[in-house]
Amino acid sequence: MTRSEIISQFRSECPEFPERVIADTVLNSWLKTGDKLFCAETKCIMDTDGTTITTTENDQSWDLTAEITDFYCIDDTYASGVLYNGKRLEKATMAQLDMEAINWRARGSGTPKKYYQRGKYLYLDRPIDVNAEDIVVYAILKSDDWDSDVSPYNQLEYLEPFHPAMVLYLTMRAKSKIGKEEEARAAQVEYFAYQAWAKRQLAGGKAGPIYFRKRI
Repeated sequence: MTRSEIISQFRSECPEFPERVIADTVLNSWLKTGDKLFCAETKCIMDTDGTTITTTENDQSWDLTAEITDFYCIDDTYASGVLYNGKRLEKATMAQLDMEAINWRARGSGTPKKYYQRGKYLYLDRPIDVNAEDIVVYAILKSDDWDSDVSPYNQLEYLEPFHPAMVLYLTMRAKSKIGKEEEARAAQVEYFAYQAWAKRQLAGGKAGPIYFRKRI
């Protein structure tokens, strides 16, 4: 469904919200937000080819938002996370590394075996040695701004079954706006249940991840 079709369906299912009550401009703004939230929660837009980052000796950290357009998080659930020299690095935390070797921060350069993420930065458990290899990062991406009358979720056709989520999102927001608290709570439960279902469907691989490639 396009944005206008989603709004039309919302007004059909909720006739108490004609344009004089909630204007299309308001609904468009809500949908822009709803699209971002749904895609982030379900992790449905993937950098399926991975992004190659060129490294040099003694590199140990990178700003992922500078390296990957629309970066949201590292895809360590559906893909291979971070690769170095073609091998998958183990995901870790600073606390875990502290428990394994209290002086790990003072390590000399070598071949990294683990990575961790803090905010927008990717870190390795040691600096890269002179034989630096490229890093490949598989990522979950933020959706593009939904600013025109097209379908949501970057217009990816295999996400079409999940378009009704945006109708539910509008219903939830609209009921809350006019103070129908009980109906708003019911709409909220329905929306989040749908979102959870969509997340399970996507995580279960019922649609091949190759189809969730971000359009350039």
